[in-house]
Amino acid sequence: MKPFLVFMCSKCRNFTNAPVGQKHRRCSYCGTIIDIAKASSALFDSPEMASKAVKEFNASRGGDEFEKAVERSRERVLALLPKERLSVEALSSKSEISKLPGKQKRLMQLLHKEARSKPSSLSRIEELCQDYELEWSWVQSQLEKLANNGILIFPRPWSVQLVVKEDIPKPEQTTSRDVTNEILVLLQGAEKMLRVIDIINSLKNKGVSEKVIETSLEKLMQRGEIFEPKSGYISMV
Repeated sequence: MKPFLVFMCSKCRNFTNAPVGQKHRRCSYCGTIIDIAKASSALFDSPEMASKAVKEFNASRGGDEFEKAVERSRERVLALLPKERLSVEALSSKSEISKLPGKQKRLMQLLHKEARSKPSSLSRIEELCQDYELEWSWVQSQLEKLANNGILIFPRPWSVQLVVKEDIPKPEQTTSRDVTNEILVLLQGAEKMLRVIDIINSLKNKGVSEKVIETSLEKLMQRGEIFEPKSGYISMV
């Protein structure tokens, strides 16, 4: 079972956790992206133990128990955490990606490529910052803003996914369609009157939504072209 780290958000000072190997996660309390490598961390051998510790540390606001846990696991944590990467400045000259003008545009290009069809880990986004000549600290703040604006979601606290408007199914445009003529044709073929439910079922079989049918019936009623001789039935005037 993969061990988990427990650490504190530097902004809201609440405790949370992440599996070993993740370099960043979003704080569940304030939404800040936490740099796990820079936070004091205590190591626990299972997610259940880590979750229990989070509850205890949040209840006591950390205190000596958290400090003792950090000290007990210090050497193991240092051995497990990923090594510090080179800065963007040191690596930017090696970049082979054609740079788009503007940081924001480059960031969106990165997200479209890596986090549109499926979630991408924050660690992966950070790794790619060097190729797009972006500072991770700036990207981190932009990810928080994009999430607050609904452009990004966090399927898990350490992964992001881009929400693209054209990927969201558009609601059926029901109110703009009119089937008053179709209703009149049905009534003209009837001897005296028709049941409303029969009209609805007939047009629904042709792919017309019930909302459109009801709206069109109301229009005909208001124009005085049909009337209701008895409940549940309509007829032409």
